[in-house]
Amino acid sequence: MSRTPSNPPPRGGTGRTRSLPRTKRAYALTALLCGALVVPLSLGSANAAPDEGTGAAATAAGKPAKPPKPPKAPKWKLLHQESFKKKLDPKRASWTRETYSEPFDTIMEDNGKWYANDYGPAWNTAFNSFDTYRKEFKVGDGGWLTASLSARDWDKDGRIEKEPSITNSTAGGKTVAELNVPDHTGGAIFRPTESLPDQYRIEYKLKTLDFGGKRNGTIDYDNRTNGYSKDGCKTQHPWGEGSNSPGWEGDASAPYCEWQDVRAGKYGYNGFHFLSIVDFADPAPRNNHFWHYRRKVLMDSFSQHPDRVGTGTGGRVCNSADDTYYDYKDSSFNTVNMWISGLPNWTPGKGGLAGNSQWFMTSCSDGVAEQQLSSAAELQPELMPNQDYTFAIERDATGYTLEASGNFARAGQQTLRFHRPFIVDDKPIWHYNVKPGEYDGRYNNTLVQNDYNGSATWSDQWPSGSAYPDSFVIGDLYTNVYEGSASLTDIKMFVPKGKKQGREAMS
Repeated sequence: MSRTPSNPPPRGGTGRTRSLPRTKRAYALTALLCGALVVPLSLGSANAAPDEGTGAAATAAGKPAKPPKPPKAPKWKLLHQESFKKKLDPKRASWTRETYSEPFDTIMEDNGKWYANDYGPAWNTAFNSFDTYRKEFKVGDGGWLTASLSARDWDKDGRIEKEPSITNSTAGGKTVAELNVPDHTGGAIFRPTESLPDQYRIEYKLKTLDFGGKRNGTIDYDNRTNGYSKDGCKTQHPWGEGSNSPGWEGDASAPYCEWQDVRAGKYGYNGFHFLSIVDFADPAPRNNHFWHYRRKVLMDSFSQHPDRVGTGTGGRVCNSADDTYYDYKDSSFNTVNMWISGLPNWTPGKGGLAGNSQWFMTSCSDGVAEQQLSSAAELQPELMPNQDYTFAIERDATGYTLEASGNFARAGQQTLRFHRPFIVDDKPIWHYNVKPGEYDGRYNNTLVQNDYNGSATWSDQWPSGSAYPDSFVIGDLYTNVYEGSASLTDIKMFVPKGKKQGREAMS
């Protein structure tokens, strides 16, 4: 383990680093995917993908073998930087009703077949009971960033009741972009306007975060519960967990309030995507189950309500100061998950959801990705905005590096940095190949759904010749869960020195 200052982009790709105390290109549609659920008590889960095992190189304790030491990282050159000093949305982009005339896929897209095959005809009635509106506008030099928002028109009268927004503000003496999602059915994200190059570093500073978790020891504060307003019902309708999952009767004809509650109960949780890499161009907010099938690597928060934790631990959190775990239930619920998506469950059972396996990295595991819900750190929102957190993801020729820096609870000032090769012990990062030549088709398979109200198969989920160019996402991706506000600044994009840059390099 090396120790380096945490401010400049790193020059070497160590498996883990702690700082010294101190203060559009559309991808190949022939390879549409499915799958991404969760390990028990993980992010919005039910019917988790089966344990893929640990392979012949596993340790005697059953943990995956330690990945090889990563190669030296590229020398980075700053290509773009956005500090949000210029007015956001100066031309006031308009809201447009989503017609789904060009759906991304037929699986877990908002109008995907999976839901109708599980819930039956009543699901179509539920889905058509409201309208979805979208808005996007360009940001930064040359419009390299896009702000993308989604909102719900509950009564289909053409008026959005609670608009999400991305606006200019200040926090801790810095100009920032403030993301505000006043209702859990909205969404607000930043993404790249063009797909990323094959090697890059994306980083930014998070100045404030209010998407659930405790404040000053309680989950109820500012007339909210876990970050949600206390007004009315708040459920996953119409994209509930599978009909066999707990928290509801599994009946799509049930009134809105009888679907799975997001504010409390077995599926009560809030959250925020600090930084995710997804496998398609032009991402926009969608239902949460869709995203469980589209992510490659990510860092996020998962603020479970105590009802969801129940009598269990809620998972574990690593104290990186001494590399020991403590129970999530003993935290402030403001934790940082640093993880990768693996292969999906290709044949989930009736009333379930297909899902990718999930592999979490912490300093307690020495950066090895493990199939157990494990947070790498715990944020301290009360310190913000006077102290902030930096999140970064790199892609080099061999894999991805996830990095989080800041003053973490129990551990103090740390820079946590984990490199995960594309394949370790025959366990790949889902859809890691941004070019066809990076992958030989060995993990291709067919997704099969045999459900209560229909069946379907989706072949060639990862065929030879496919490509999945990277896009990053920051913010609230989900349009049926997550509610709150956050602010950020200094989004930066680095590319390797000496390589051809410009628009053609990002496509």
